[in-house]
Amino acid sequence: MDPSSPDGADTEASTQLNPVQDGESPRCQGGLAPSCGLLYFKPIMAISVGTLLFGSGTALSLLYFTQMGNVPYLLGPLFLSVGLMFLVTGLVWIPVLKQSLG
Repeated sequence: MDPSSPDGADTEASTQLNPVQDGESPRCQGGLAPSCGLLYFKPIMAISVGTLLFGSGTALSLLYFTQMGNVPYLLGPLFLSVGLMFLVTGLVWIPVLKQSLG
């Protein structure tokens, strides 16, 4: 509470927590913010790894259920679930980054 305010209301609640300084750009155009390529590198890698794991899990599951190969039972569903987890995490991460920048 700010003791100098006449009604005792909290005046700091309406101020920004992280104000933009002069010369600093919150977007990807330059300034002190990292470039867009570096900013989106981790989510794109998570999406790529998730897609590869999900695809290999699908292939392993198809091999198991068609009994064309000697594939362990849990290997296909394991790759499917881990791949889906990485894929969804990467897909959700990108809008969160966009919202935090804008």
